[in-house]
Amino acid sequence: METIERRTAWKYEEDSGAATPSAVVTLMERYGAMFLLLEHPLLITTSRRVFGRWLGRRIPSSYGGAYVYLSHRSEHAILINLERIDHRQPKSLEIVVAEELMHMRDWLDGDRRRHARHGHDRIAVRVSQVTGATMDELRTALIPVQPREYRYLYTCPNCGRSMKRKRTGNWACRPCWQQSGRKYLLRVTDELNALDGLGSDVQ
Repeated sequence: METIERRTAWKYEEDSGAATPSAVVTLMERYGAMFLLLEHPLLITTSRRVFGRWLGRRIPSSYGGAYVYLSHRSEHAILINLERIDHRQPKSLEIVVAEELMHMRDWLDGDRRRHARHGHDRIAVRVSQVTGATMDELRTALIPVQPREYRYLYTCPNCGRSMKRKRTGNWACRPCWQQSGRKYLLRVTDELNALDGLGSDVQ
């Protein structure tokens, strides 16, 4: 675990002991000083796996950044997910860093409100003011999430209806359940990349 010199309250941790990118460290310190946060205990990572270990749960790949207060450790934690940030835009990393540290500042000030609409709410306006980024730059700082393709074709063993699914699971045919009261579990009948025009009536 890497600790900032002179900032013993801040700790950086990455997979396999790697160093946190210097651009992240520089921006964290700049906005940490601006928001008067440098003396508060804070864990920082760019690894979803490390962040997930701190929280005790899996972290979705869709997160561009995240802030949380770890009550069981009495520490704050921030994730800067570099994989989701659009690095072609010069202010994108700065926007994400400033926003997560702003969440930390708000939490310390007793403001626990979350985003009303990400990129369009009061938090976005404040991030725009401190970073000098336009609202359009804020809204496009992250790479759009690509929807997962359909991978499985499920079929009802009773009526033969087919439904496409992106993941495996236990589902029952809704029409058959509504008609008979029995839950006919769907079965995987094919694996695929994408299908169009199939129904989705499941319970």
